[in-house]
This record gives sequence, C-alpha cells and structure tokens, in this order.
Amino acid sequence: MQASDDFEQATRPQPLGEGRWSVDLPECWGLWSPAGGFITALALRAAGEASSLPRPASMTCHFLRMGKYAPAEIRVESVKAGKRSELLRAELIQEGKSLLLCHVWTVSDTLPGLVHDDTQEALPDPASVPTFEEQYPDEPSHPFFSHFEQRPIRGTPHKGEAARDPELTGFYRFTPRAMAEDAFADAGRAIILMDTFGWLAQYPAHPIDGPSPWIAPNIDYHYRFHRPTGHADWLHMRVRAPVAENGLMATDGEIRDAAGRLLVTGSSQLMCLPRPGA
Repeated sequence: MQASDDFEQATRPQPLGEGRWSVDLPECWGLWSPAGGFITALALRAAGEASSLPRPASMTCHFLRMGKYAPAEIRVESVKAGKRSELLRAELIQEGKSLLLCHVWTVSDTLPGLVHDDTQEALPDPASVPTFEEQYPDEPSHPFFSHFEQRPIRGTPHKGEAARDPELTGFYRFTPRAMAEDAFADAGRAIILMDTFGWLAQYPAHPIDGPSPWIAPNIDYHYRFHRPTGHADWLHMRVRAPVAENGLMATDGEIRDAAGRLLVTGSSQLMCLPRPGA
C-alpha cells in the first residue's frame, strides 16, 4: 500500500512555514482531473492546521480551474479570530495559479446553546446491504472508487433501466483506514463522497450505457458540519441533483452515521461541459 492510497495520509499537508503547506495531487485521487472533493479536503485540513480551534463548522469553496496531477501549495490566513470561532481563508495554488479558494469557520468543542434534533432517520444495517460488486458484477469501476467500500441502496442505473428521480443513496466505508483521529481530516470523508456522487446523481435521470457525454466541474460548494464524524466507520450518503438547465446543475447532499444521525450537509452548483473526446 502506498501512502496516497490512504485518505488520512493522502490529505496530510506538509508545513512550509508562515501559513503555507505543500500537498500532492496524485492521479489515484482524480477523475477527469484532481477530484474537487479531494482538493477541498486538502484545503480543509490545512485550515485545521492553521486554526487554534478544534473542529470545522462550515466551509464555502469556489473552484477556479482544474489542476494537474502534481505538487501544489495551500496558503491559509486568519480573517477573524475569537475565543469561540475563527474564519480562515485557504487558497490552493499550483504553478502560480489559484485552483481553489475557500473560507472555513472553525469553532470550539464546548459551545453552549440550544439542543434539538428533527433529522433522525431509520437506516438499514450496512451489513445487510449488498456490496457494489454484488449488485454490479459486470460493471468496471474507476480506480478512484477503490478508496472506499460501496454498498448502494439506490445506485446508478443498470443497463436498460428507465429514467427515475436523480438521487443516489448508500453506505460507504473508506479503506484501508475507515476513520481519522483529526477532526478536519475525518470530515474530508464527507466532502469527498458528496462532491464525487453529486455529479453521478444525474445518471438516474439520464440513463446511458457508458460514460456521459458531459462532465460537470464544480463552480462552488458549501458544507455544514453539524456533528463530528470521527465515530462513524460507515457513512450513509444521500445526494440529489434536483435541477439541471442552461448548462448548470445543482446538487444537495447529506451524510449520516449508521444510526441515522445527521452529520454533514452540503449543496453545490456545477457547470456542464462536453466530455473531452466524446
């Protein structure tokens, strides 16, 4: 196993000093280019390294251009710091060009306030859901998806299936390491899943044999971290692509633990582009 195969090690930034970290964008964490969820997880983790507070509260990202499978740098600065919260700006730069610009709020672990939860959901036992390989025995999988075990509940369409609502759900467990001790690193799991499957959520509405003639890079993404994720080896994901029109596609996603407790939510806007060579 190479270090880049493990999400915790692959997203670990190397300090350069003065609010700067070096990172690598390896091909094994890419789709048509370095995956948006992966580079966002890098930026979140660097923001966590820079912050004096222990957990993320929210993150807003703007994707400026596609990157290359090569080293890059993340620069982080504190915009506003207080005892209970801090706003940080993180920018991922490669070859002098900005690929990603993010703002991250971090918070204390001991915030007082209101307590209620109207989001609890009953979920099946992950072990009772057949694996991706069992459900799709003849379908090849992109190497990117080897980073986690998949147990789809509502998966991408099988050959010949009719169109349905654009939603994907299922359980996912990262391999070889299911969780990370660092709260920012572990929250990256949710980011990677929602970013990756947001685009795939359109396939049920547009069933096609083989790759879509379109790709859809993110324009932006906003995440809200409601609870820490570090206790959950299995993550349940639901992601929808409720509307696509005029070259844009919107997605909404959520991550729960196996007990049905809501952990992370997010929404994005994507821009449809013709797939190269299609």
